[in-house]
Amino acid sequence: MAYVPGYEYDIFISYAHVDNICFPDQEDGWIKQFYQNLNLMLARQFGRMDSVKIWWDTKKLDGSVLFDDSIADGIRKSAIIICLDSPGYNASDYCKQELGTFRDSASADKLGLKVGDQSRILHVLLNNIPHEKWLEPLNGTTGFPFHDAETADDFGETVETTSPKFKAQMRHVKNAVARLLEAMKTRCEAPAKLASQTTKLAADPAQAETADDDAFTIFMSEVPDTLRSPRKRLIAELGKRGYRVKCGIPPPDASDALKAATEEAVAGADLAVNLLDIYPGRELVDQPDLWYPQVQTEICLQSETPQMVWIPSDAEFADIEEGEYRNFLTAVEAGKLVDKQYEFIRGSKSSLAQQIEDYAQQIKDRKPAEMPSDGRMSVLLDTHEKDHLYALDLSRLLVQKQILPFINPQEDDPLKNLEMLGNRMSQVRKLIFLYGNVSKEWVKERVNAALQLIMKNNYPVEDFFIYVAPPHKEDADIGINQRLLKINMIDQSDNPDLNDAAIEEFLKELRMPA
Repeated sequence: MAYVPGYEYDIFISYAHVDNICFPDQEDGWIKQFYQNLNLMLARQFGRMDSVKIWWDTKKLDGSVLFDDSIADGIRKSAIIICLDSPGYNASDYCKQELGTFRDSASADKLGLKVGDQSRILHVLLNNIPHEKWLEPLNGTTGFPFHDAETADDFGETVETTSPKFKAQMRHVKNAVARLLEAMKTRCEAPAKLASQTTKLAADPAQAETADDDAFTIFMSEVPDTLRSPRKRLIAELGKRGYRVKCGIPPPDASDALKAATEEAVAGADLAVNLLDIYPGRELVDQPDLWYPQVQTEICLQSETPQMVWIPSDAEFADIEEGEYRNFLTAVEAGKLVDKQYEFIRGSKSSLAQQIEDYAQQIKDRKPAEMPSDGRMSVLLDTHEKDHLYALDLSRLLVQKQILPFINPQEDDPLKNLEMLGNRMSQVRKLIFLYGNVSKEWVKERVNAALQLIMKNNYPVEDFFIYVAPPHKEDADIGINQRLLKINMIDQSDNPDLNDAAIEEFLKELRMPA
């Protein structure tokens, strides 16, 4: 399934065969390396190897081969096309047919040839081809130069795939593709969402909730009168953003049903939001020494549902006359009311909707991913850019063996992107750290960072694997001693060619229960 709904493929790569022929000192052609880099960079961007579907034809096509109906069908079912432009591309009738087929198909479909200000045709220039020589469908596109020409008259050579310029331009292409796919996905999903989701506004807007049962559900507890109008606006805003809001449960005069009804409502929510002020709010009718917002917040905080507690940024506890309520707010802010973590915010009413949405997104990212419908195991492959091609091959082999690999993006600093690492760790039970061309210090930092995240957030990770990839390493080259988890060492540093025999033992251990 493609990332963009309604399409079979997200990307069709159109190129001339002559541009993929290897030089004598190369193992892979330039086009194949472009594809491998793009595939892995998008996998890192979206988190898993099969998030974005890319079609690129490996057949050696030339002018004597008829335009294949299956190729034409793949083009029509692709969300975007990337044209790798060169003299060979311009001279190929086959490439011209691919480009023309996509242009005609995209122009006629529901999104059109442009999404906002972005063309669905991405133009990669392997040489400095003058604008007047561009093929007609490429006019108006922004070119991504992958050549070393320094002047307008310089033809330029295609840059090496190991060069800094290649890597920099690949990031630009990846970012453009990601933005375009996100925009297309949003537009494709909007009509279905609009048709399936309606907002039911009761006489009391506090009862508002969206009709989509699959929507992220927020329970909003009772508030003092000073916050009733802000809460009314907040519920309407969250409804517009696609959230299902539950509140007004139970009525303030039903203290005997308060605990059970609140617990039931919170248990069915993905997030509970508690808005408090220095004014305690209404008292319970049959227990006038208790305030309804405080009692319901205390009940909410005892649940397993993630919680957010908000008070105005200018709230001064010293101004609170009721000592019990002042002690309650002080304990909530200090995190001493209950033995659990929750989000506490001092903020403004104007930014509250965005703060709730930001926290909701964190919860969505932390949720364990559902087991794929085909029953595949999910693992996280943590790797450095220096080992990305090996990681790509390993990921493909895992997919073939019915294992779904999530890919973690990483920079030179192993302590960066920890939030992204944590989000993806929450979705798997097994972590694989790839130790190839990076230093052992980098791997140790990553392992330590992962252990800290597990202890802090109680992630469900059961097994650590350090997969030792080429080049060759001595047996005692890396050792990590810790007691929290067993670390499994898989040494494949003398096996540059990935194949079934080389990693059979690794797959066996990977599938074993912790």
